[in-house]
Amino acid sequence: MNLRRIEFILITGIYLFLMLLIYTRTANEQSHAMFYQIIGLTIFLTTISFICYLRPYLFGRGKIDWGIGATILLFILSWSAITWCYSNININNNSWKDNFFDSPSFPVSLFTFLTLFAYEGIKTWFYYFSYKKETLIRKIAKEAFIVVISGSLLTFISFGLSSYLAYLTLAIPYGYCLYALQQYLLLEHLESGKLNRALYTIFTIISAILTYIPFASIIKIASGARLHNEIILTGLLISIMIIPLTYILYFNQRKQSRQLVNLRNELGQTESDLKLLQSQINPHFLFNVMNTIYGIALQENAERTAEGIQKLGDMMRFMLHENQQDSILLAREIEYLKEYIDLQTLRTAPVEMIKITYEIPEVLESHAIAPMLLIPFIENAFKHGISLNKPSWIRIHLNIDKDILKLSVYNSIHRLNERDPESNKSGLGLDNVKHRLNLLYQGNYELHIEETPIEFFTFLTLKIGKNSTYAYS
Repeated sequence: MNLRRIEFILITGIYLFLMLLIYTRTANEQSHAMFYQIIGLTIFLTTISFICYLRPYLFGRGKIDWGIGATILLFILSWSAITWCYSNININNNSWKDNFFDSPSFPVSLFTFLTLFAYEGIKTWFYYFSYKKETLIRKIAKEAFIVVISGSLLTFISFGLSSYLAYLTLAIPYGYCLYALQQYLLLEHLESGKLNRALYTIFTIISAILTYIPFASIIKIASGARLHNEIILTGLLISIMIIPLTYILYFNQRKQSRQLVNLRNELGQTESDLKLLQSQINPHFLFNVMNTIYGIALQENAERTAEGIQKLGDMMRFMLHENQQDSILLAREIEYLKEYIDLQTLRTAPVEMIKITYEIPEVLESHAIAPMLLIPFIENAFKHGISLNKPSWIRIHLNIDKDILKLSVYNSIHRLNERDPESNKSGLGLDNVKHRLNLLYQGNYELHIEETPIEFFTFLTLKIGKNSTYAYS
């Protein structure tokens, strides 16, 4: 059930209830009964027309000019209908023209439309604060609106008890002003250290006095200057209650917020520890399986298979540990390169047409390099340079002179079959390593890649650092 239907049902219900009440109260005065019934019907039709039709179909769709024109026309029709009631149902003997301006028809119509505008304003206010992103200004406006409405209702109710009490309730919004100043300004400055306690106390007293002056003036004017001491006492009581309570609530909220943040951090740390343990358990299980297969290969005298499994395990340990770091020792990167080449050599050793040679020196100095930076060039050579059915060759040379690393890779070319699932991935490894070189070694490397019909050549010159410093500006 949408809001318009609910509004229509409520308005109709209120109208029928009032008509029944008028009928029972004016049963013996037929002319007056008819007069009030026609007035009620006019107001009912005006309300339904505005809320259920003009507001959604004109104003709600952006047709502001049509909406204003229709509202003015509806107001004139309502005013004219009520004037007609005064002129034709024996309420007075004045002419229709005189009643148009001198009877209560205009105030009744004006009050009706002001009530409708107030209702639509409240509804729009509610929608605005319900569906918009919460900000400090919206929060303060929403709280102030609630306080003003509640204070107005309390003032209206208090008039039935005592007019003096009703006048004093006008100071209720002052209490919220004190709260807002403390909650959103002074206490934040006190907590952050921008105000010490002495300055906070001084600003609190001054702001309380200055804020209360307008409210005290309103109460004095409204009461006809009959209240004086009561106004001062009311301001003191509100200040004594609001300021300490706001202080306590503010710091309690801050304490609870910090506790909540700590709990979330602890929970996040616990989850991170659990994931770390899980990430360690899974590779540990895989290494145990590989060790088992390694033992089986030795029992069956499959030495090449056992050696391959051992090298694969060492490479996996490198990828799981060193590969997660920002930089590693160049010696570890070179060790990984050798293990990879040796593993590939095990596969190609029985084939005499494949020639693999490499010169990679031992690195004794503590040079550092980004992990897995060199291996894509070697992988690319084995991927595209080896064929078990055709003559193939790979020549790898690595040299380190002070802080300059030079890597050259030559390999034969054997195109992958289009049906090979790896054919679509050709070049991705080199593209990735080029991107990493640009990010980490921009201006400190040179990369040349050449290709002939029978051979592919890669030459990399890289300036490397020491002590985990590998990126140069």
